[in-house]
Amino acid sequence: MRPSLPVLIALAAGLGACASPGSQGVAVYQSAPGITEVLSGPIQAAPGHHLVTGDLNIPANAPIPRHYHHGEEFLYILGGSTVIVREGLGEMTLMPGQGVRIAPDTVHWGKAGPKGLRAVSSWVVPDGQPLRVAVPDQPGGAH
Repeated sequence: MRPSLPVLIALAAGLGACASPGSQGVAVYQSAPGITEVLSGPIQAAPGHHLVTGDLNIPANAPIPRHYHHGEEFLYILGGSTVIVREGLGEMTLMPGQGVRIAPDTVHWGKAGPKGLRAVSSWVVPDGQPLRVAVPDQPGGAH
């Protein structure tokens, strides 16, 4: 029996949770600043789509530019914090242990928190589409 798409996504999002430092003092891999792709491949249970998982290591107060994805994004915060704005849904602050699903084609942007951001993000990408599409800032300085 093949796992369903939600099971695959949950497994991918949980990759980083297994490496949390916790009270046992487990060493945690430190990726380079930015977004490091750590996993990518086809989804057998969802033909025409592939999964991309990234390790996000964003410096303190760094902006997350306006963009959208043709497929869903699942973001899970491991450390630090972030403010995410989804167009039409307003602003939300995410702390360690929290996550969010961002629906396909939803323009979103944000900013890493004052201590930076460590997170795992998984994207379900329709084959033949880019991972992300940049969206110019709105006139007048609004993001």
